Amino acid sequence: LMDSTGVAIYTWQSDYTPGNSVYLLENGNVLRTGGLRSGSFDAGGAGGIVQEIAPDSSVVWEFQYASSRVQQHHDIEQMPNGNILMIAWESKTKVEAIAAGRDPNLLGDGELWPDHVIEIDPASNEIVWEWHVWDHLIQDYDATKPNFGVIAEHPELIDLNHTNRQAGADWNHVN
Repeated sequence: LMDSTGVAIYTWQSDYTPGNSVYLLENGNVLRTGGLRSGSFDAGGAGGIVQEIAPDSSVVWEFQYASSRVQQHHDIEQMPNGNILMIAWESKTKVEAIAAGRDPNLLGDGELWPDHVIEIDPASNEIVWEWHVWDHLIQDYDATKPNFGVIAEHPELIDLNHTNRQAGADWNHVN
């Protein structure tokens, strides 16, 4: 943090490379994402750890969300109640994607990474709410699947096969 003359007032140190977002909090701490790669999600924007760091660089709070199945990425948001919203990918295998009605010709990477949003309570480090793209799908490719339908009649749902090319795993990329 610099003053109006360009003199550094605070520098926050971390053991993790910077992620894609950082916020100065009213208490003088920063809330930031950091790179904690799981190895499963190798894409731009991958984070994996969120930290609140005091001006003396002490870690006040941190939450890791990176594994072979999930990866926090891009942005976060502190809510008025102090909880933290995070965007993340979740891994769906080729078998899971096809079972949900994905056209196999659109599985260029052999898997999908649909997004989800989680809300973390920093007091307990527990997920207190979550929303998954995967729970709101429609498709018109495979009539044998329960989410088959007329896409235009369901603007509240997400077309699992919406693309005009062979899509990568990072298929809907929220950020």
